[in-house]
Amino acid sequence: MGAYQEAMAYALRLLAGRAYSEGRLREKLSARFPEEVVAEVLERLKAMGYLDDRAFARAFVDTHRKYGPLKLKALLLARGVPEEVAEEAVGEASLEDALKVLLRYPHRKDKAKAVRFLLGRGFPLGVALEAYRLAQEEEKG
Repeated sequence: MGAYQEAMAYALRLLAGRAYSEGRLREKLSARFPEEVVAEVLERLKAMGYLDDRAFARAFVDTHRKYGPLKLKALLLARGVPEEVAEEAVGEASLEDALKVLLRYPHRKDKAKAVRFLLGRGFPLGVALEAYRLAQEEEKG
């Protein structure tokens, strides 16, 4: 079996286990195969529809709704997704998402803890403060 076939078989085994971004799959393949073989395999996988950074990023964002846009973007970048694709998948900070996360947080009555919690989850300060205000109104109302 040639290097191309071995690399393709290895890449397909990896992708059968879970989704990978192009950057992360390139790292995995480059550790075992020459760069020209890796490039050829990646192009073939993209042509076959098995490797799509945009689809990977959208699926990742959908399954990690407990995080805000800042943290999601950082997580995507760490997984080898290009910055423009990560920004497109993450979008803007949603006040509704922040409010949903905050309403599940047990210490939401303490403003400092609640805002710090949302900041740690990757929501911008303005969104965190507004979500706290809305949570307080909802509890009173």
